[in-house]
Amino acid sequence: MKKRSRRNFLKVAGATAAVGAANLLGFIGLSNFFGWGPPRGEPLMNVRLPNDHRAFHPAMKHTVVVMFENRSFDNVLGHLYTPATLPAGKKFDGLAFGSYSNTDDAGNVYKAHVYQGTTEHVMMQPSPDPGEEYPHINAQIFDTYLPKSNASKSAAAMEAPYNVPKNSSKPNMAGFVRDYASKYKKNRGVDASPSELKTIMGGFSPAQLPVISALAQNFGVFDHWFSSVPSQTYCNRSFFNAATSHGFVMNQTDGGWDKWIYAAKSPTIFNRLEEAGVTWRIYYDALQLVSMTGLIHAPVLEKYWHTDHFATMDQFYEDVKNGSLPAYSFVEPRLVYNHNDFHPPVGTLRESNVDGFEVYNGMVSDARAGDELAHEIYEAIKASQSSSGSNSQNTALLFTFDESGGNYDHVPPPAAVPPDDSGPGEMDFEFDRLGCRIPAILVSAHTAAGSIFNANKQATSLLATLEVQFGLEPLTERDAHSPTIFEAFNLASPRPASTWPATKPLWQSPNPEAVPHPAIANPHHQLTEPAKGLIGLLYARFGTAEEKRTEPQTFADAYNALQKYGVGMFGVPKNNTPATN
Repeated sequence: MKKRSRRNFLKVAGATAAVGAANLLGFIGLSNFFGWGPPRGEPLMNVRLPNDHRAFHPAMKHTVVVMFENRSFDNVLGHLYTPATLPAGKKFDGLAFGSYSNTDDAGNVYKAHVYQGTTEHVMMQPSPDPGEEYPHINAQIFDTYLPKSNASKSAAAMEAPYNVPKNSSKPNMAGFVRDYASKYKKNRGVDASPSELKTIMGGFSPAQLPVISALAQNFGVFDHWFSSVPSQTYCNRSFFNAATSHGFVMNQTDGGWDKWIYAAKSPTIFNRLEEAGVTWRIYYDALQLVSMTGLIHAPVLEKYWHTDHFATMDQFYEDVKNGSLPAYSFVEPRLVYNHNDFHPPVGTLRESNVDGFEVYNGMVSDARAGDELAHEIYEAIKASQSSSGSNSQNTALLFTFDESGGNYDHVPPPAAVPPDDSGPGEMDFEFDRLGCRIPAILVSAHTAAGSIFNANKQATSLLATLEVQFGLEPLTERDAHSPTIFEAFNLASPRPASTWPATKPLWQSPNPEAVPHPAIANPHHQLTEPAKGLIGLLYARFGTAEEKRTEPQTFADAYNALQKYGVGMFGVPKNNTPATN
């Protein structure tokens, strides 16, 4: 592939005649002109000034991204609208606007449907966790195992071509049930029943996720927003902030996590912002002590670990209240104890529960916890009224997910521009196609209620938008060719926060200070895959040779690792004197 210069978009021809120096915002209305294929820089060449490739939009004076875990668009938002509830004149690529199904090897048909059953059952779905690794996603979207022996193997043991047919341009989205059956048998040692296979075709109703659904309906939802890589967490989280995964398509290689810690020093959006003098901060949960983003991008972010570029969620809420949010905030949900990241829970129900809910340390460990976090963040920003800093009128809040997690989605992923011309990466992947759709909801005073944005977007669209907003050079060819999201700010005048809806989650967690530490209350509770990975990264960077070969399994394992290595690793030390690196 011929590599396009990242600086080509700075060469502007005839832009002075197209837009005045005092009115760069005029180009925002032309953002619908962006196509999926053409380079992002080329359409902008007619509207940028020769000496300025920045176009500041007041809706994004402050941008907050909250990235959840492992849910497809259809799983979370596929039932958001029906023909009866769709806003007039709008289109929505949801499940009520067609007939969608998969079949199993016996010919049984499984239709896409709303989860049914008790709240306890619904909020733990899918259980067990589907396959999310690259070969599994291929099996799901192409409905094939190549070679056939891959059907009975773990993802790491699967062989070339890793379930990719010769014609990889036409995914049929018909293999979710078959792949779930394969994963179920490997996980539990027995064949899944039809009622158990039905799980993978299920999704939440708006009533089951009242916060996320209300925000999607009362602000803006992107119904063609795709994950960057048809694979799992770290690859997609890396793409979201760096527009590359260094050629990786698997979280682990040979059981280890070292490749992320010692990856190439590819810059992230945080590095670009720092170079430009634009403020940024990564917020993480205080209980888990360390930042996943900081560890994934250790080669280029470790020098900032002991600075105020990293802060806990307590600081986030203080910053929102005080109007002191940075220009770009990236929020990590709680990934380890009592996770509120939307990742499907693991483990079995205990006898002690509250109102049928699985309770750990007084907190649920399922989808309701993620919906509650969305509520807390949204209501905090809604209430922010600083006259000189961040507030409800100048803060754009994006809720999104890293990847689909193996959950059903009916829309085939499109082609993509590789981040560079280095050739195939792990498992021979060319990075020339995207992963499945994921939820993306924009909350902004500048976005009309009931907005539905149908144009193709991808995770790096946020990077592209920030680069235009602050005049930054693209990170790779992927974000250089990604469409922006400026068209989502579609109101001439911002909506006062007093007109925004109030949200109410199904669950409200208790004060964490009133309950014992989760690792003490439930030391044997199993960790989710993101939690295992976080501790794995910690071991890869600081652990002994034996620890690097260890895969943590329980809250107690995580606690021991975090207390040994994580205390004081991120954020300004308690004496408020930033450490030097």
